[in-house]
Amino acid sequence: MDPELKRQAEAILAEIGLKPKAALELFYKQIIKLRAIPFSIQPDSPEDGLLSSAARRNKLADEF
Repeated sequence: MDPELKRQAEAILAEIGLKPKAALELFYKQIIKLRAIPFSIQPDSPEDGLLSSAARRNKLADEF
């Protein structure tokens, strides 16, 4: 995982009082409940800067 991405996410989680392990468990529970990723990923979304290439998307997917 990208260390800067992890640092930023964990800082936000700390602000809201959630430990990274708990956040990951919530994420996994939603995947199971919905049988899908619990948010949409679309071109031209705000995340597009992070997910600008197919290779980057695949790398992120492989990390999960």
